Amino acid sequence: MSSSVGEEPPVETLEPAESEGPRIAVDPMMAEGPAAGPAGTSFSEISEMPPLKEVYIAPPPPPPPVEAPMAPPVAPTVYRAAKKAPEKPKVQPREVAGKAIKEIKTVPPQLMAYAIGGALALILIIGIGVTLYVHSQNDDDSGSTQTAAPVVQTHDSPVTQSAPPQQAAPAPVATQPAETQPAETAETAPAEATRGRRGGRHKAAAPVVTTGDLSVDSTPQGAQVTVDGQTDASWVTPFAMTNLQPGQHSVSVSKAGYTAESRSVNIASGAKANSIFHLAQPMATLIVKSNPAGANIYVDGREVNARTPAQVSVNKGSHVVLVRMSGYLDETMNAQFALGQIFNFSPTLRPLGNADSIKTVGKMGKLFGKGDKNAAIVSIHTSPKGAQIAINQHMLDKNSPVDVMVDPGNYEIDITMSGYAPIHRVINADRGNKTVVDEVLTPQ
Repeated sequence: MSSSVGEEPPVETLEPAESEGPRIAVDPMMAEGPAAGPAGTSFSEISEMPPLKEVYIAPPPPPPPVEAPMAPPVAPTVYRAAKKAPEKPKVQPREVAGKAIKEIKTVPPQLMAYAIGGALALILIIGIGVTLYVHSQNDDDSGSTQTAAPVVQTHDSPVTQSAPPQQAAPAPVATQPAETQPAETAETAPAEATRGRRGGRHKAAAPVVTTGDLSVDSTPQGAQVTVDGQTDASWVTPFAMTNLQPGQHSVSVSKAGYTAESRSVNIASGAKANSIFHLAQPMATLIVKSNPAGANIYVDGREVNARTPAQVSVNKGSHVVLVRMSGYLDETMNAQFALGQIFNFSPTLRPLGNADSIKTVGKMGKLFGKGDKNAAIVSIHTSPKGAQIAINQHMLDKNSPVDVMVDPGNYEIDITMSGYAPIHRVINADRGNKTVVDEVLTPQ
């Protein structure tokens, strides 16, 4: 308890007579006063306990204060409003773009090209570096997955191979010393591969070369095929060849009666190349010249879009070549052409007579022989009579029979009559002479 009684009242002790048994110890607090004193009130008769007095016990003295080091005085914080930066005047985007364009225009084009080229070269170098790095990482990953070669135990140096977890270790295999050579080779290969990976050296795997195929056809078919200078009697179009190395190959096709053709064909790896040849039949060459030059050329009645001198290609066979020029007689040639033949036709064109001076001679003129002594007489007769006459494409007013007076020279006479085949003749009228043209018309 925190308090105790200040004065202890006398405690009465009941002590029995010596003759009565042992004494009983009584708590002094519960005992009554001494026996010699006056008889007090017994414990059972006490109606109220005496008041207890509280005893004050002073608290222990506080420990001596420990002097703390003096902290440096803290400077008071003074709040100051931040100064606002002066606002810059707003620049219109159009002005900025205009200035940028002007600055770009001032840059020399050569410098701009160098800058762009440098940027592209830098991007290319970075791309190559990243590609090489990724390729090396892929090689490392693929190399790490390779399994080690099995270890073979020999009599000279036994080796025990540890089995993977949860698997029974394989029994060691004993081989003869002569058979250890393949095992050593198998062991050194992974070691060299591991050494190469650690040292950063990678050997690129040899690329797998896949051959290609070639298909050759021609028009017409049945042509002989030659590939890279090699041929065979069985290599006839349509022709197919396999197992050709990738790359460029020389292919030529030839056939009798046609011009040979050659070309270079690219064979891709694992692909098939198709090549079709259109063979041209060789033709004859006709070289046409005329005096005077500039005449039109006709082959088999069809005009060639060329004037003399000219070179014309014609097929083999018989062809009629005509050279025509206004004011001159037509010159023709009928020849047999062979393949590859060169034929020359160089006619000298004969000038036509003057058709404007043609005069018809009547009966009286014939009777008295009137006429120009320097002129020539042309007498035209037909059977049947009454045919129309044209001299140098100048139509006469009188039908056959008719006599005309012309200047000396060359003349083309065309005789036509309804129901009969036309007739074309070329005559040379001499001065002072008479030329007779007598024709029998053939009914159509």
